[in-house]
Amino acid sequence: MFSVIFDMDGTLFDTQKICIPAWDYAGEKQGYKNVGLLMPSVCGMNLNGSNKVLTDHYPNIDTERFRADSREYIKEHLEVRFMKGAKELLDYLKSRGVKIGLATGTSRPSVLHHLAEVDLLNFFDAVVCGNEIENGKPAPDIFLKTAELLGADPKNCFVFEDSPNGIIAGHRAGMKAIGVPDVITFSDDIKALMYCELENLSQAIEIFEKL
Repeated sequence: MFSVIFDMDGTLFDTQKICIPAWDYAGEKQGYKNVGLLMPSVCGMNLNGSNKVLTDHYPNIDTERFRADSREYIKEHLEVRFMKGAKELLDYLKSRGVKIGLATGTSRPSVLHHLAEVDLLNFFDAVVCGNEIENGKPAPDIFLKTAELLGADPKNCFVFEDSPNGIIAGHRAGMKAIGVPDVITFSDDIKALMYCELENLSQAIEIFEKL
């Protein structure tokens, strides 16, 4: 039996796009313009990884203040909604007894908030968050830890991701990475690492029906 691991922002939930204006807002509070342009390069990373990208580009930025300001923007504007096909796929997998994991670079408090908003708090068999591992995506650590908690062999795991960092991490973990793009279009190099690319998550049901 296979197991399935999902990224959260931009894969399961439509919560990635709002980070671009949130980063613009937080950057402008410190006098930096268009910081949201960095978002595609940090998608999937944990806090340490994305902070490094920030300070590489803006050495004098106050990352703690930046995070607080971006959280303020997101809290005011975010409505947690499923990506197209996400609920259908989750229900399909659960009805067939497939073990389901969540592996996200987002911190656990935000993850719990998002899951509560869509009534999924107790849905996943394992949840690993970005603040609980040392090396974030594109390192494979978060996927390997999730597989361990699921009791699954990595080679029998499918990973759903919207970011290049996530696809690379899934590939490095020895898993079958399925790309579902959101704010980023995958390059040919990234597509070469994928099991397949889908337009929306419900298309995966046909794939699993054939296994």
